[in-house]
Amino acid sequence: MPLFGSPNPDKPAARTQLDGLIRALTFRRDWRVRQDAAEALGRMGEATAIEPLIGSLKDDVSSVQRAAAAALGHIGDPRAVEPLIGALNSQAVDVRVAAAGALGELGDARAVDPLLAALSEHSWSVRRAAAVALGTISDARAVESLGAALQDPDSSVRRSAADALVAIGPSAREPLMAALADERWELRRTGAEALGQLRDARAIRSLITALNDPDERVRNTAAAALGNIPDARALGPLLVALKDRDDDLLRYNAAEALGKMGDIRAVPPLVSALGDQATHVREAAAAALGRIGDPAAIEPLRAALNDTHANVRHAAAAALEALGPQPGRTNTAGLRGNSRPTVRGQTPKP
Repeated sequence: MPLFGSPNPDKPAARTQLDGLIRALTFRRDWRVRQDAAEALGRMGEATAIEPLIGSLKDDVSSVQRAAAAALGHIGDPRAVEPLIGALNSQAVDVRVAAAGALGELGDARAVDPLLAALSEHSWSVRRAAAVALGTISDARAVESLGAALQDPDSSVRRSAADALVAIGPSAREPLMAALADERWELRRTGAEALGQLRDARAIRSLITALNDPDERVRNTAAAALGNIPDARALGPLLVALKDRDDDLLRYNAAEALGKMGDIRAVPPLVSALGDQATHVREAAAAALGRIGDPAAIEPLRAALNDTHANVRHAAAAALEALGPQPGRTNTAGLRGNSRPTVRGQTPKP
């Protein structure tokens, strides 16, 4: 448990405690006192502590150095940038990780090149921290190196590199599209997922191609990604995926994507999907129809209120509610007379 709390620096007594914490950074008899003091100063966020904390980056105990680096990141003063860049060369892995994280919090462009160098570190945790920090800074200079990091042997580094590329934005599209052609399914799936998060219509063709990937996990991720990029070019391929006989998860993701697209041409195939053998596909189809909002779906959705599975019945009821009342009818009529007690609002059979 930390020795020091989080005082209010606006109060005189707290100011005295701030001075005491700064003095505690040099308390030589117990490194834990120095560590807790650094952590408390980070929580306070007072710029007065910057120079003493910079000095603690050279403490002879790595735990104190790590706490000082993290505190400098929390405070966010640009005076800490160069000392933290220096801390990237610490012999202790946890210090290098903390320094990379702090540089990301500071968001200063001076840290980009040192963090790019850290992507080649022997420690996977440092490489991951560098990728995360580069994503936070979001400087386009990092795109090429982060693209190379998609090939990292550690999966968490690859994931962090993909997230960083998404954070940088459209200029990071090319390495993610290249990932879709990699021989490893894991990287192809990562690329598809990231492109969906990027929401760049220029990736549509690559994602459509990925719907025919030999690995089902990539196909499903591509279908989900297409739902995040409203583009009419994806309609036909997603309708084909909705009818895939062998992959119910692909049909599910296609139904969800079609609902997000909101194209009325998807309504008849989604109505047909209300009769799919897989419960989750029927549920996704009902939800998609509610999202599209075509009144032509009302009667099929009313019929779905009698589905054998509660999740489908609930999805149909929610879709009907989203569609709104139609003249001369109540969309959810029949719910109270439905003999299935798990449907919201119905009266159980006596």
